[in-house]
Amino acid sequence: MIRYEDENEIIMKYALTPPVDVKKIISEIGITYVERPMPKGQSGFIEYDGWTCTIAVNSDDGPQRKRFTAAHELGHFLKHRDLLKKHRHLDRLYDEYANRNPAQPLDYQHEVQANRFAASLLMPRKTIENELDKGVNTIRELATLFDVSRMAMEYRLRTLDLIHRVADAPEDQPA
Repeated sequence: MIRYEDENEIIMKYALTPPVDVKKIISEIGITYVERPMPKGQSGFIEYDGWTCTIAVNSDDGPQRKRFTAAHELGHFLKHRDLLKKHRHLDRLYDEYANRNPAQPLDYQHEVQANRFAASLLMPRKTIENELDKGVNTIRELATLFDVSRMAMEYRLRTLDLIHRVADAPEDQPA
């Protein structure tokens, strides 16, 4: 594995241009990325033994879900690797299975942190603002550009208090 400082440089190298290439980030950090069939409700997992790390995503999921799951698992590696030693951590991120992850070694707060990391990685504030400044002004256009779902982009814009800058802001939110 590489140094923490180098990990941040790798992330920054890819975070400035949408869509963020999560697989390249994972690879350059030295983590193995695989896609494989998994049981219903299982989005992915991270397995870390202190020397090698594997991020696996459910090959049956759509491309945007795979990207989010990969970013979420990368978040676990970067933020929680000290808790993951010699563990496989399974994640259920979507549908009726969401938030039914094993309690050990990570808990609900770790999941929230990994989700926030994934959203920030796939939809960085500065990069969204740059695109808005260039005239990309709908949720749909931004979602397409960042290769995320429309719902994920809308949620991110609300979280960043940028929803007022898009032309197609939902009516329950003042534009």
